[in-house]
Amino acid sequence: MNKIIIASLLLLSAACSGNKTEKESAGTETHAVSEKKYACPMQCEGDKTYAEAGKCPVCKMELQEVALAETDTTAHQH
Repeated sequence: MNKIIIASLLLLSAACSGNKTEKESAGTETHAVSEKKYACPMQCEGDKTYAEAGKCPVCKMELQEVALAETDTTAHQH
């Protein structure tokens, strides 16, 4: 009896994890496309990008918007 309960819980857990509704998936894709990235023009921190405009923490220059193709998929917050 306990094995059946444990197996059922495992199946339920596996079935529910990672499933997104169509609405959730569409929202994330739209957000990723419209997201702007900013980077230091002097590349003080290499390829590091920021989600918001501001100043480079190293050289204090204004961050510039970079094209989406140039950015890495993991934006760092400052």
